[in-house]
Parts: sequence; C-alpha cells; structure tokens
Amino acid sequence: MTHTPTRRQVLVGGSSAIAAAGLTATMPGIRRAFGKEGLTVVEWGGPYVEGMKELANKQGKYDVTWELHAGGAAAILPKIKSQWPDNVKYDLVAAWTPVFLSMVREDWVETVTVKDVPNLADVPEALITKDDKGNLKNIPRNTNSIYFGYRKDLCPIEIKSIEDLLNPKLKGQILWPDPFYNTNIQMVFLALARGGNERNMEPAWEFMKQLAKSGNIGRVFKTETDSINSMSTGETSVAIINGANFIQLARKFPIVHLTKVDDPGLKTAIAVEGWAVLKGRNTKAAFDFANYTIGPEHNAWWAGHGGFPPVNSKAKASEELAPQVFTDEELKKYAYFPDWDYVSKQVDGWVKRFEQEIVPLL
Repeated sequence: MTHTPTRRQVLVGGSSAIAAAGLTATMPGIRRAFGKEGLTVVEWGGPYVEGMKELANKQGKYDVTWELHAGGAAAILPKIKSQWPDNVKYDLVAAWTPVFLSMVREDWVETVTVKDVPNLADVPEALITKDDKGNLKNIPRNTNSIYFGYRKDLCPIEIKSIEDLLNPKLKGQILWPDPFYNTNIQMVFLALARGGNERNMEPAWEFMKQLAKSGNIGRVFKTETDSINSMSTGETSVAIINGANFIQLARKFPIVHLTKVDDPGLKTAIAVEGWAVLKGRNTKAAFDFANYTIGPEHNAWWAGHGGFPPVNSKAKASEELAPQVFTDEELKKYAYFPDWDYVSKQVDGWVKRFEQEIVPLL
C-alpha cells in the first residue's frame, strides 16, 4: 500500500467460480459448477480468506465465489448501497461490530434464529448484534482486539506511552491504518491520550497532525495483507492492527503486544467479528455455511488458525492468545469499549477530514 492506494475489488477463486459469478450473482439459490449450490462471500484477505477457504473445502457443499474487502469492512457498505435491493450479489459478508450496526440500520440483513443456525446456542448472546426490537442480526465467529504493538527486533525504542510515537528515532517506522480501517479507532486512542474520546476528537486531530509532520509514519495501509507484509518485511516496525494479525506476526517475529500497558492512549478495543446474511439472497445456504464455521471443532480450528479468541463456548482458546485474554480487572484497566454505534456514524466525516487535513502532511 501507499499513502493513497486505490480501492479495488479482488475476486479470489477458481476460474469456474469467477465465470459462474458473472452468470449467477443476481439469481439466489441457483446451482453452479458440478451441481453445487453457489454462494458469494465477502471476506478479509490474508489468513482470513485462507482459513475460510479451507473450511469451505472441508465442508465441500458449496461453490463459493470469494470477494475480498477493499480495505476495512466499512468499505463494503457503499458497494451494497449502490446495488440495493435488486442487484446485490453478496450472500454472506464477514464484518465486525460497527459495520454490523450500519447494516442493521439500513435493514439489509436477515434476522437469525437458533433454528437457522443451531450452533448459535453455544455463543453468548451478549456478543450478537441486535436490532431495536431485540432480533438477532449477525452470527459471531470470534472476538478480536485492536491495539498497538511492535517488532522488538526492529523497533529502535521501547514504547511505554502513546506519546512515544512522536520520538524522532521512529522515523518511517510506523504503520498507520487508513481511517476506514478499524473504523478509525486508532484516532480515538489518540484522543484518549490527550483527554478526549470518540465524541471529542479535536485532541486526536492535533496529535495526528503532529504525527504526520514528524515523518514517523512510513506507510498508510488499507488491507490485511499489506499490513502483514509491511511488518513482515521490516518496512515498518510499529503498528496498530487487529490482534489476529499480531498473532500471525508473532509466529515468526518477536512481537511486543501493548495490550496491558498503564497509559491512557494504549488501550485495547474489543469487538466481535462474524457473518451478516443479506436479505433476498441465498439465505438457507448462507445460514448453513455460517453454522458450519462456528461449530465447536471448526470454531476452535478457525481461532487457532487466525489467532483470535473463539466465540463458541465449547471451543478452547490456545496459549498464544494470552495477550488478548483479560481478567475482569484487566478489562476495566486496559480495555476500551467505544460507542460503536456512534463511531460507525462518524466514519465518513472522519475519512474526509483525514484526506483533507492529514494526507497532505504525510
């Protein structure tokens, strides 16, 4: 990625799936190659799509056309809006808490019941997004954390405070998310560091201007794959990314997870990732596939593959997830639970302001 990368749609899969997508994307329930029922699924790149492809292949029931998120999951919202309601081609969309809330407000997603998705009975209801009538509107598959961390073997300083990001020794070392990515929670952390929050972002904009002018930001990224590549190649050594990506990196490099640091800005935001089933599409097959992915065995495998805590109460988390597992006291001290509904409504304005005020300084 560059500082101003172009958004693009990337279709991943065999040529037969791509060809079939062109013929059947707007025809719910139609059967595609080899008599298998077709699904069009939106997923993040990197370990996300790799893991889901493996699960799909193990199940073997559906001919899946994969489309990757063009950056943060929020980028899918204008695509759906432009296609709604008659030309939507997506059956199942992987997303997270703020994006689920936006989709529910637009009335795009099916209500889910345990009858539709039996394995949902083993998922804490508190993790499930609901509409204003209390209907269940998504299918969680894991929790995830967003926090700062760094490669200990490459970072020239020990980071103890978010203000350390301004240290001149970090010239070009910071990997920074596009404001669409993480729904701009990274700047909420900057606001927290200087007495603000998601409803008082002026301290964050001032901090961000300082950071941009410092030259410490070496790359602004928009996709999972590019964030992992930048840290893996050593192009950058400090990042705020999701916990799953940090776990992937920690399997190859010494990573310092800044999840339990006593600093007002080095917080850990915790959200839920999972599936949204779009209305008017191949809902029965979408529910079936989603249910398969959150069964105890598959959810445990998925969590181990991706590096995030599972949601099925019968699935166990691995030891490598320790930086993302908190006691009740640690949650109170180190975690931050933003008003995701409010944040999701501010993103478009924050993106425009970032492009106008911050990008010219990078």
